[in-house]
Amino acid sequence: MNERIVYTPILKGKINDLKALGKMPRWLVALTLPIVELVAPTDKTKFDGAILRYADQIRKHSPLHAIAVDLHAIEPDRKIGDGTPAFEATFAHLRNGGVRFIPVHGFDREPELWDRVAPIARLDGRGIAFRLEVEDLESPDDTIGEVVDLLRTADIPASSANLIVDLRFLGALTSAEQTRLRDRLQELIDVALTARDFRLISVVGSSMPNDVSGVPREGMAAITRKELPLWLAVRTGFRDSSIAFGDYGIVHPSFSDKNPATNANAKIRYTTREHCWIFRGYRLRDGIGYRQYHDLSARVIAHPEYLGPDYSFGDDYLLKCAHRVVSYGNLGTWVAVDMNHHLVYVSAQLWRVAERLAEGVPIEDVLAVAG
Repeated sequence: MNERIVYTPILKGKINDLKALGKMPRWLVALTLPIVELVAPTDKTKFDGAILRYADQIRKHSPLHAIAVDLHAIEPDRKIGDGTPAFEATFAHLRNGGVRFIPVHGFDREPELWDRVAPIARLDGRGIAFRLEVEDLESPDDTIGEVVDLLRTADIPASSANLIVDLRFLGALTSAEQTRLRDRLQELIDVALTARDFRLISVVGSSMPNDVSGVPREGMAAITRKELPLWLAVRTGFRDSSIAFGDYGIVHPSFSDKNPATNANAKIRYTTREHCWIFRGYRLRDGIGYRQYHDLSARVIAHPEYLGPDYSFGDDYLLKCAHRVVSYGNLGTWVAVDMNHHLVYVSAQLWRVAERLAEGVPIEDVLAVAG
């Protein structure tokens, strides 16, 4: 099992998410395997350009990362202008651009896609990632058995396979539901560890809300990162195994900017040890509009958990924006700023947690000393 990878964030293949990823410190890059989703355009006539931009932006902004590439947005029969299947064409663009990618497959996809993705995984030799869902936890023996069978028939070693268990939104779970989910996760992981020596097993979830309606206008709120204690609780059963952690950064798992909200509010999201703080302004169509971000930034840097400009690109931008040294930007700017701080903070936090666990610190105490 790959014990170096501690963090598997799921990101959109959009320019600002990739900028945030690309501005991570090199030492944290080595600890991270991002899963980057292609966002298909609403206008299908622009599909050729979309897959070219996807490949080019990954190459430009995240050249140091190995990337798990998820193309679930491409319909199996979609073709580009020259008649080439879009699925294969996208991987070819990535390969020609020198991107070190790992293809992603899931059981929610058309079965025929396995016969198309497996040869790509074999050709590039970096393995494959299985993106499992909550439904796949219902029968762990069947789920892992199917993974093993697919790998065997495709002649792909289990040691190059990554299991990403995507729980999606966890924010509404009760304590009892979290306990049941923990038990199901531990059962699946136990089956997986017994069956084969997979390269990586990671548990991914998110507590980020889909909007800011729960945050007071021109106020702030702390969103508990429920995915973190859930992951730590799962780890209690596997002290000697490195189970990685993942989330959706600072967005809800179902977030899409295909149809931007006309009532979007100014907001900054700032991740801390056990929470993500949301600092809310008001509607961007009202008052001073985007210039709110100067004042919002000032509120963030005045918060006792602000880590200073040297911590990350995002933290530096916050300070400069508060002092009006840089522009207030647009919504994309704040995806890059908020996401970069989050990626740096969480990957470093997970590294500290791994170090403390290796030293024998009890899991129930590890956040207090390594968070």
